[in-house]
Amino acid sequence: RMLPSATAHKFVAAAQKLRVLNALRNPSVGLAMTSSQYDEVTAAGIVARLVAMKRPALASSICTYVALENSIQAFARASRAAAFVSSSTPENTKLSDSQMAEVVIAMLTKEDAGSTTSDTTRNKRPSSQHTALLNRGAYAAVALAANKAGRPGVSSLLLMLETSVKEKVPALIEIGAFADAAAVAVSVWDADLLFLTLTSFEKACLQSSSDANQGRIKFIDMIIHKFTPEAMNLLQSYYRSSNNSMASPGSTIDNETTLMNLLISSQKFIEAGSHKAISSFSKDKKKNRHERIPIIKEASRVFGLGKESVFQKVATDEYCELLVDQDRLRAQYNSPLVAPESSSVTYTILSILKHAASCESPNAVKKLYQDADRLAKKYRVPEKRLWYLKVRGLSESQQWSSLRVLADSRAKSPIGFKPFAFAAIRGKQAIGEIMRYVERVTDPDERFDLFCEAKLWKRALDEANKLRDTSKIIHVRSLCNSSEIQGICDGLISQLS
Repeated sequence: RMLPSATAHKFVAAAQKLRVLNALRNPSVGLAMTSSQYDEVTAAGIVARLVAMKRPALASSICTYVALENSIQAFARASRAAAFVSSSTPENTKLSDSQMAEVVIAMLTKEDAGSTTSDTTRNKRPSSQHTALLNRGAYAAVALAANKAGRPGVSSLLLMLETSVKEKVPALIEIGAFADAAAVAVSVWDADLLFLTLTSFEKACLQSSSDANQGRIKFIDMIIHKFTPEAMNLLQSYYRSSNNSMASPGSTIDNETTLMNLLISSQKFIEAGSHKAISSFSKDKKKNRHERIPIIKEASRVFGLGKESVFQKVATDEYCELLVDQDRLRAQYNSPLVAPESSSVTYTILSILKHAASCESPNAVKKLYQDADRLAKKYRVPEKRLWYLKVRGLSESQQWSSLRVLADSRAKSPIGFKPFAFAAIRGKQAIGEIMRYVERVTDPDERFDLFCEAKLWKRALDEANKLRDTSKIIHVRSLCNSSEIQGICDGLISQLS
């Protein structure tokens, strides 16, 4: 079979151009132009102009006739289908939603049965496996037209066939199917589309009610019961990261209040109470401690709403009481170093013990010690921790006489005397003061460690010799640079070997 000559191709192209120009010149269209104008505008431009003139059927026919690109053909078919569903002819009004959807699908996926196509056009016709790809966005566009024409059922059926998420989600938002839009955005893990859905839904709720508070309540209720958990988590993250200046326009409620309402309505009392308590530590609340106590009390109230947050409520109540006690102690002793702001019970007790070093009156010192014991009893500080605090506080504030009194008290030390000895060693006390506590340590291994810490090498070697432990002697030899001590170590090692 012989291929058509170049002259034959030119003849066919000229005939096609002439037919298109005649169709455009038709009085019902009224788009008369010359051949040169047609060449400048191009066939794709002609299609765009016809669609703008609301002549989508002719635009679709021209696309097929001159075999334009598949994307342009899909655009023309979508415009034709949108015009079809928007029309209110008697035939359209008699069609059910499913019948109307079938007609639209046929328009988007098939060509007119009566259209004349060339061999080249047939070869470029898209296959069925590429139809969904070619029509990406077309179903959404037609669905919006159907929704505007008062056919929401048709719109929903067409959107089920849309494969472009970026077109489908805005279309679902436009028709008011916010929960479905959120589900589609979550299915492809697109946080931007999900956030767009949430903000659009919030705006719609606020505009649907004359009372902004009622609109916000409706918004929160729908988010909890109709939207996916991912949507709620994203909304919480947004409210946590945004400040009050980013509250929605027209709303009298700030984002922090909205977040609290959202968490409480979803019965997440631990998260709600924790957020409220943490907000009391923000920079603006830290400047005025009197503003923190009401916020913490509100956090306690929120914790009290749930059965699983009993521990959090008790801890919050105790912290609130601690803040009051700290204010009282600072005012009583007129010193910011006593019970510093935002300090724990442990550090509060430690600060009281250290402050006693600056008092000259024995009665004032005794009163401070009593306040420390009273605070420890009130907040159920374990006995061992209290003794460790006393050893640390007295030693760091150089109250060595009080430390001796504590060690010699009638009450048996629950922590032993090793912490006393370590405190004396680190406080660089005299050997006699150190030995006062070391001699009361009964464990030989602990005594050895204390002698090494104090660099009393001969005493450490005596303990190691009593234990007949060669490894301890070697340990002393590695720590000490004295040739005399190293010689004693070598002698002991040879005796024990």
